[in-house]
Amino acid sequence: MNANDQFLGIVQLGHFHMLTGAAAGEAVRLTGIQMQESVPPETKEVNLTEYEGSALMVSGHYGGGWIHSAHIVEAAGPILTAVVKHVFGYPGAAD
Repeated sequence: MNANDQFLGIVQLGHFHMLTGAAAGEAVRLTGIQMQESVPPETKEVNLTEYEGSALMVSGHYGGGWIHSAHIVEAAGPILTAVVKHVFGYPGAAD
């Protein structure tokens, strides 16, 4: 796989809850480590604290509860986050 995949999700309790793709509904963590590196992914875990409650578009490679080589493409503001939550029926979405 040469190109990174893109994932849309919501950050909740420090985890990225994926809304799209084969792993939709799964809560994962993000790391800067590449999949083939022989170090634990926790060594370069992306701190999501500043994104708590926000929708994110992330690029990287999914595997084993992690998105490897993770890059945050874009963080949505409050209005777009509310729209994403509503469209995907995410718990806590405003009706």
